[in-house]
Amino acid sequence: MCGICGLLPSFPLPLGRELAAMSAAQRHRGPDGEGLYLEAEPEVLAFNSPLPRDPATACALAHQRLAILDPTPAGRQPMGSPEGDVIVVYNGEIYNFRELRSQLAAKGASFRTDTDTEILLHLYRENPDHPEEWLGELNGIFAFAIRDRARNRVLLARDPYGVKPLHTCPYRGGVAFASEVKALLAAGHPARLNRRALHCFLNIRFVPNQQTLFEDVTRVPPGHYQWIEGSTLTEAVRYHSLPWADSSAAKPERWAEEIRCSFDQAVTRQLLSDVPVGMALSGGLDSSMIVATSAQRLSDRSQLRVADRICRTFTLGFHEPTDENDDARLIAEHFGTSHTDRKLELNPLAKSKEVIRAVEEPKVNILQGYELARMAREQVKVLFGGLGGDELFAGYDIHRFCNILSPLHALSPDRLRSVLHRPLSGLLWRMQHASHYLPTEHYRIGAQILLSSGNRAQFYTRLRNAWDEDPGMYARLYARPDDFRDLPKVATEFEQAFDTGKPFLEEVLHCEFQNKMVNDFLINEDRNTSAHGVEGRVPFLDRDLVNLAFRIPASDKMNGRETKHLWKAAVGTDLPAAIRNKKKQGFTFSSAHQWKKDLRDTVASQLTPEWCSETGLFRHDFIQTLLDCRPHPNLRWHYFTAWIMLGVKDWLEVFDVET
Repeated sequence: MCGICGLLPSFPLPLGRELAAMSAAQRHRGPDGEGLYLEAEPEVLAFNSPLPRDPATACALAHQRLAILDPTPAGRQPMGSPEGDVIVVYNGEIYNFRELRSQLAAKGASFRTDTDTEILLHLYRENPDHPEEWLGELNGIFAFAIRDRARNRVLLARDPYGVKPLHTCPYRGGVAFASEVKALLAAGHPARLNRRALHCFLNIRFVPNQQTLFEDVTRVPPGHYQWIEGSTLTEAVRYHSLPWADSSAAKPERWAEEIRCSFDQAVTRQLLSDVPVGMALSGGLDSSMIVATSAQRLSDRSQLRVADRICRTFTLGFHEPTDENDDARLIAEHFGTSHTDRKLELNPLAKSKEVIRAVEEPKVNILQGYELARMAREQVKVLFGGLGGDELFAGYDIHRFCNILSPLHALSPDRLRSVLHRPLSGLLWRMQHASHYLPTEHYRIGAQILLSSGNRAQFYTRLRNAWDEDPGMYARLYARPDDFRDLPKVATEFEQAFDTGKPFLEEVLHCEFQNKMVNDFLINEDRNTSAHGVEGRVPFLDRDLVNLAFRIPASDKMNGRETKHLWKAAVGTDLPAAIRNKKKQGFTFSSAHQWKKDLRDTVASQLTPEWCSETGLFRHDFIQTLLDCRPHPNLRWHYFTAWIMLGVKDWLEVFDVET
């Protein structure tokens, strides 16, 4: 986990101060060293050294290093070619770099370091105008920028699945880029609220696609590259696409065998490290399988490049009903790991601003990942996690609903939706709203999901908690609803994902993998680990395993209501039956439990009528109605909405955002 950033204004400027501020804002991502590069003709005035002066330049790059491979000074960045014409700043790991290095060496390339960074320089120089031809060969997690001095351009690229972040924004007629938004703000980009992104966030609890909550700050899309030509950012170009299922390859009896082989190879590849590694162990199926495979590989005598052969596992509980410490301990004992098991007596709201500063979004239930990374950093610099298993093999409740209810889409033609479904959905909302009885909204929402069948994007977003198809909700939640009414409905952000003609569950898995996972879960994973100088690795997002999983028909991944049917077959008897067959818990807080504990009191004291009036964002009547209502388990959506509003308040204050 490293941090990269750069500035390319439209004309030469003294950039040393801004570059140093950007780098400092990301220092947590790379506590092992800093490299600054200022380019000016006819010489490079700073390169991996303190800045001698602040020259007028049109290109500045910086790198904060977390040394995982070749931690010697030779691996420092920015790293340049021997001629100094091409310079790279890079964040990530390329797991197949040794194979690529051998191929390059066979063509005459020579290497000065034992890092994966250096192969990027060679690959670029070999084919500078068509990066799509070599980016697809990289099996790893990465975001990088390559400066080509002769062509006066920069190549930005991001790994196929969006594990490593990369953001851009306008900067003095040109472009700035960075791993985190904090660095862009440090360079002087104004912190202004993006209302369209906030509307999405309040609906589905993440920001889809390339937007962020900060106005004019966008993400480089996963599996894409972009050029900064001179000082102009070009449109993103896709170099990687997920495959669709091959329904003609009817061999479900062999899928499990292939999955297991590919998974074992993925874990083995990602054990590559010159520093100690650890495993986040939740006690669930996915993290337990990572531990099982890692323990086996670390105990054998294979030629793994690893710092040591200790399998370290980490589990954190919060005295919540969903804690899985006992299950994690069972796995740790079963595979003989060096296990650290803690429960924190911690109010989840006490560190809200600290965590929101790290994640850069008003997330409400990510403290557990943040504290787990802090705990792991006491022993390791690399932490494996089980993210991706549910997206690949249909492991969430939403997949169960989509699989069972998918026939409804064929039974709901456009005319039926316009004549019956939409009017009835609106009537249900008005009736329930007029009753002023909040617990029945649980049933109204469920009925409206069914009535949205036939419109796949709307059906999916309603399952993901979207509410903006009901016009009355704007006045219910927003202090100034007209500021939001003309924004696109959340479902429009997903229409392209559900216009493929493929089976519905296939579309859902593609959509979840390329959007929800990237722009919600992977953001959490990256920021939580990097905040403590830890590199998060995700074996389920290995290139070969992902390509295999998406070639498998979704109908083979589930068995009726049973999620992860095929993945469980691949696991076999390698795990204790109690773990293999357990119900999915999820590493999260219960909003209803927190409401009874301290969320209610915090909402009452923080989301005051004065604050709501001053910011002009949220309607206090909604908050007051919830405060006056007797606690009820059916109010889960309401509690999460109030929690998100509380997070937005903290986010606005942490980043001094202009509303």
